[in-house]
Amino acid sequence: MSLTSTLLVWPPLPPTVHDKTLFLRGSFLNPTVSTTETYRTTHSYPGALYLLPSDNDEKERLARQYQLYKTLFGGRIVFPTISFPPNSAVLDVGTGSATWLTDCRSQLPESVQFYGIDIEAKLFPAYSISPPNTHFSIGSATKLPWYWTSKFTLVNQRLLILALTKDEWKECIQEIHRVLKEGGYAQFVEIDSRGVSGSKTAAHAKFLSSFLGAKGLDIQCCDRIPELMAAAGFVDIHTEEVFMKVGEWAGQLGREARDASIGAMRGMKGPVMKAGGMGYVTSGEEFDRKMDEIAEEWDRTEGSYRRLKLCYGVKPSLP
Repeated sequence: MSLTSTLLVWPPLPPTVHDKTLFLRGSFLNPTVSTTETYRTTHSYPGALYLLPSDNDEKERLARQYQLYKTLFGGRIVFPTISFPPNSAVLDVGTGSATWLTDCRSQLPESVQFYGIDIEAKLFPAYSISPPNTHFSIGSATKLPWYWTSKFTLVNQRLLILALTKDEWKECIQEIHRVLKEGGYAQFVEIDSRGVSGSKTAAHAKFLSSFLGAKGLDIQCCDRIPELMAAAGFVDIHTEEVFMKVGEWAGQLGREARDASIGAMRGMKGPVMKAGGMGYVTSGEEFDRKMDEIAEEWDRTEGSYRRLKLCYGVKPSLP
């Protein structure tokens, strides 16, 4: 196995940046909240942990976030150099609103077949506007259809940090390896669960460590993916990192990055409150206020950033 790593900074960081915030382990506190507040619509897939909503607001947030990440990665959406013969197949795992899949389809020949799979269909594009070469399925990333074995030239997956446990990450990457053709590529984009800024951000990181860790989610999956890919049999594994500046101080991209991240954090309100606030908040109003305070901290703290990590590799051909 060979592995290369590239560091990208977009936009460039200022000469001095705060010391990296460490992820602090917190204790699991008993629920302390009694509430009848109505929360946003979530998925209905049995046994799935995914914490973000499945509603129109989330669909719009995902579309804006997709364009932001595309800009941060220099306009690239397919990262390895791949040729797509006629009737090739491309899979998007955790497709959501299929924004990546739709963009990819616009860049490849019409003969390529596009497949999206997700645990929830609420965000899928309407069947009436999906062309004949585009197909959507409801299912888990850890149990892809058996008849997809050795089918795909490219598999894309991004931002399942709030969906998969450590064991599920292993299963997921093994499944992606199985459904790829020999010589096919898998690419992953994930975000570091930690943010670098001030005390409000650090306190939220400590809370996330307890909350997500208690659910078994792999909160630093972005750094484990390369080794999981190697263990599954991928070779020529490459990684890149982008340090995404967040806040008003960083201009338009900083504002977009702030809104995308804070929007995702706000989307976790329902699961947090249903868990009793985890000792972090005692009401929905307090949760909203903490999100406002983090956004304000990013706006005024030059050097605030979040880290994105790209990993891709190839399924080798048999001798």
